[in-house]
Amino acid sequence: MLNKIISSMALLFIMLFISACTGNTDSADDTTTPKAVEVEILLPEEISLNEESILKVRLTQDQENVEDAEDVQFEIWKANSQEKSELVKAKYEKEGIYSVKKTFQEDGIYYVQTHVTARGMHVMPKKQFVVGNVSEEELNSLKEEPQTQGGSQGHSHHH
Repeated sequence: MLNKIISSMALLFIMLFISACTGNTDSADDTTTPKAVEVEILLPEEISLNEESILKVRLTQDQENVEDAEDVQFEIWKANSQEKSELVKAKYEKEGIYSVKKTFQEDGIYYVQTHVTARGMHVMPKKQFVVGNVSEEELNSLKEEPQTQGGSQGHSHHH
C-alpha cells in the first residue's frame, strides 16, 4: 500500500515536472525579444527663418506603423547650445507619423533629438539640420561632426 502511494506521488511529480517543462517552451516563444521600434526623423528640405515648419517622425516596428506610442517629444537646440534646448510634445497624425510645429528665429545649425517611448522601449535618435543661411565655416563644421540619421540609432532602452 505504501509503495503504491509513493509510486503514485512519484508519477504525479514526474508528470508535473514534464508539463512544467513543456509549458516553458511554449511561453518562451511568446517572450522572444520584440523587434526594435524604428524611428525615422523627417525634416523639410528647407527651413526658413520666422516661418512655421513641421518636423515629423515616423515610427515603425517590424515594418508596421506604430500608432500607440506612449510619448513622443522633440528636443530642439542650436549647435553649441544644448543647455538651451526646447522640448516639444508631438501630436499623432496618421500612419505612424507624429509631428511638431516650430518657428526658428535665428539662422544656424540645429539639432533635433526625438525622445520616443513606445511598446516598452525608449529610442532617442538625433539629426542635424540647417535653418536659413549659414556661413561656409559653419557648413564645414557640420560635415566634420558625426550625425545620426533616422533609424534607431541613438540610445535604446528596453523595459
